[in-house]
Amino acid sequence: MRPADPGAAVRPLPPVHLVAGPEGPWEALAEDLRTGGVGLLQASLSRWEREQPAGPRLRELLGPDWDQYQESRSPAVRNRFAASRVLLRCAVATALKVSPGHVEFGYHISGRPYVRGFDQVDISMSHSADLLLIGLTSLGRIGVDVEPAERAPSIAELDRHICTRAELAALVGRPEEEYQRALLRTWVLKEAYTKALGQGMYFPFTEFGFQLTEGGAELRTVEGRPVNEPSWSFHCLPLADGCQGAVALQEQHVGSVRDTRAATAVDRRTALAIWGRRTPVPGLDG
Repeated sequence: MRPADPGAAVRPLPPVHLVAGPEGPWEALAEDLRTGGVGLLQASLSRWEREQPAGPRLRELLGPDWDQYQESRSPAVRNRFAASRVLLRCAVATALKVSPGHVEFGYHISGRPYVRGFDQVDISMSHSADLLLIGLTSLGRIGVDVEPAERAPSIAELDRHICTRAELAALVGRPEEEYQRALLRTWVLKEAYTKALGQGMYFPFTEFGFQLTEGGAELRTVEGRPVNEPSWSFHCLPLADGCQGAVALQEQHVGSVRDTRAATAVDRRTALAIWGRRTPVPGLDG
């Protein structure tokens, strides 16, 4: 790993927009993606469960996830699944400028979701209790995580499984509440980073570290040395209901785009050959 560049600038993030239901509003997310290449959303799952439609409209919004939705025998599990998938699908549809039913997700071996057929948008999702956090970017890779503040004491008990020796040494002598808050921030940052990498829990948290800063963090080696990875930025976010969120963002300038519309990503002749002339082509025929 290279030594850090002290002059490297950290990209500011857009605000985290609160979305109440499938009808939006979605304009702010679309504008953030258009102007900055990053969009962030938070939502109350219980409110989405109340606001989401039923019957044919829900089936349209769930798209390919409809069958999985019907397979669940528990109404609570089924409704929560629908709320999370509809929110993510509506967010991606906003970026691609297609209807939500045309969005299909795949899942990597780590469980990380991706948008089938449209790799110009990277997505990440996390939920804890009633809060759902979603991140989208056209710049490269993104990972998000969220935890409620009341989990701080239990997370702090896992400090030796979360932190490097250098991180633990930096926290020695801090008051208990400050120690717990620092561990909570460290936890969500490491969750977000490993999600962005596509590793999840396969990447041991004790194999890399962070130096907490005001509003974010800087990446460190296992020994505590700064890492020169200017393409990465790390952010801590205060969220609704006292939750702690984190975002890990990697800007990959090769291949990154600001125009995320499906209409500009799909060649019409190729699309017609795949879907057929009598079938509406997502992003091209509304």
